[in-house]
Amino acid sequence: MDDRTAEILALNAGLARAWANHRADVLAALSSLEAHRDNLPRSRDPALEPVPPYSLKR
Repeated sequence: MDDRTAEILALNAGLARAWANHRADVLAALSSLEAHRDNLPRSRDPALEPVPPYSLKR
């Protein structure tokens, strides 16, 4: 993941202070998520999901 994409993801997740102060930790968390994303079971059919997907509300 390039630095610009990581910055956009962090800022959109509300992690502006973490991005500014602890960039290496945020990048490590994003790379960990990216590494495990394909192993997470997720169906494309919403009827099969046990709970609705979570989203951030502002």
